[in-house]
Amino acid sequence: MKITAKQIAEQAGVSQATVSLVMHGKPGVSDEVRRHILEIARAAGYRAAVPQAVATGKILQLIIYKRHGRVIADEPFFNVLIEEIMAQASSMGYHLSVGYFYGSQPAKEQIHSIQSLKCAGVILLATEMHTADMAPFAELSCPVVVLDNFFPALQYDCVTINNLNGAWRAVKHLIDCGHTRIGYLHSKVDIRNFRERNCGYLSACRLLEAEAARDAARRILRVGPSAEEAAEDMEAYLATEPLLPTAFFADNDRIAAGCCKALQKNGVLIPQEVSVIGFDDSSICEFMSPALTTMRVQKQRMGVLAVERLHARLCGNPPESVRIMLMPEVTVRQSVLDRTR
Repeated sequence: MKITAKQIAEQAGVSQATVSLVMHGKPGVSDEVRRHILEIARAAGYRAAVPQAVATGKILQLIIYKRHGRVIADEPFFNVLIEEIMAQASSMGYHLSVGYFYGSQPAKEQIHSIQSLKCAGVILLATEMHTADMAPFAELSCPVVVLDNFFPALQYDCVTINNLNGAWRAVKHLIDCGHTRIGYLHSKVDIRNFRERNCGYLSACRLLEAEAARDAARRILRVGPSAEEAAEDMEAYLATEPLLPTAFFADNDRIAAGCCKALQKNGVLIPQEVSVIGFDDSSICEFMSPALTTMRVQKQRMGVLAVERLHARLCGNPPESVRIMLMPEVTVRQSVLDRTR
């Protein structure tokens, strides 16, 4: 007699709802718990019910690539993105299976696992990936749409954020608010999104007078990717820097939140003394005090476009590869002081 979902839950020490999420390939479960549940299920010969979309071959895979997991984490930006992909796939008659690909584990076995599902196509959440990491995916015979990254040397459809222009707009907003001594809270983790935002920061700073523009390159503070690490790095910076910028642009809202906490802990008033603008428009922005001005990214639209582009590929639409870039917009809240008033 095959094991039931209830028995798996009892063996794993989790709820039946958690088992259901794992067996249906849905997010909301930690990697460790997911692996533990799947090991128990495989050992007992458990098979999840097959949805109609799977039976008819209309199944897509969302592969979340984790090179290190320091950027892709259990945070609202990626949760919203994944949920929207699932909703859009379902609305178009597809079943979506969600899986992880770990850069630290053998690629061959993981590619075999993807191939064994015999899906129609793959959406690859590639935020943490480098170009070389794409090599194993060339073995897949189905179409692949890359999400949240872009590889200029490879022929893949990509849905991305216009990071360069988004960062440029963020810094331009600070300049329009009268700030000329501007710094940049730049993540220590090297991904294309942050490299492009670095270029956008430097490009916008060229709008300043020559001396201020030159100083901008010296005001790049490398900080850890988590709020806790960013706060620690800001603490160290405050201990050695006698003259703070009047405003900072941050690579994302999580970094901005950590640095704001450290600034306030050390008696620096936001935005009266130092203004901060983030990137992503995560839910954390409105819970901060003051609420964080940031660059709003259309997360839901990114998910919709990825599914639509993959569907177009499956329908045999034009063969050329495209890069779709969504333009971030400034969302004004209370963390930036307008010095022109």
